[in-house]
Amino acid sequence: MRTLNSAALRTHKYAALLALLLVFLAIQSFDARLGASRILSDAFRAMLGMAILVVVFERQRERAVMGVIFAAAVAIAWGGRHVFGANLDNVRSIALSALMSLFAAAAVWVILRDLFHEKAVGVENVLGAICGYLIASEAWAGANEIAYIVVPSAYSINPETGVLLADWHGRHALFSYYGFAQMLTIGYSDVTPVRAPATTLSLFGALFGIFYTAVVVSQLVGLAQSRKRSPDNQ
Repeated sequence: MRTLNSAALRTHKYAALLALLLVFLAIQSFDARLGASRILSDAFRAMLGMAILVVVFERQRERAVMGVIFAAAVAIAWGGRHVFGANLDNVRSIALSALMSLFAAAAVWVILRDLFHEKAVGVENVLGAICGYLIASEAWAGANEIAYIVVPSAYSINPETGVLLADWHGRHALFSYYGFAQMLTIGYSDVTPVRAPATTLSLFGALFGIFYTAVVVSQLVGLAQSRKRSPDNQ
């Protein structure tokens, strides 16, 4: 029974990860806007990171390296905000954002690499691609957070929205929201890049979003057509 359950979980690993990602996005949004428990948000973030570590990084060496990066991020986050009871200063915020961005970017790269090694398309391939897109927003959020800390004047932020910048939770939620706007190339007036490095990140974020969608869709279409032409489907 245990083996059967493990096999089922492995088969539907990206479905489970996608569900966690969607719940996390909802929790993060409410945490920033409605003042929900930050401990709950951080605990769920840690659980999501562990899920990404297990689901995405299947190769032993990759999992070991990413595990060290993830552990360092958790140590900074929980040590600074809960153990010592203080908000993160700029140095620790930059370190945390850099580690989280690196972890997310590596996860997206592995998802795409594995997708391009697949020989047949299925529902899990599609769900994996969607997970990669959602995880990518965390990478862009981290990059924009670092840019904001280093050069605050590079962004024009609506004063009503700017209240979220007072602590790490609010700032991360705001730039996660902005990261999606970058990748979707839709833009919002809440956060506007006015000069480098914000404009540079906005440009590359838009290019990434466009090419990610185009490349993943073309790959999935190619896999589907290849599957139809295979002898088993004749």
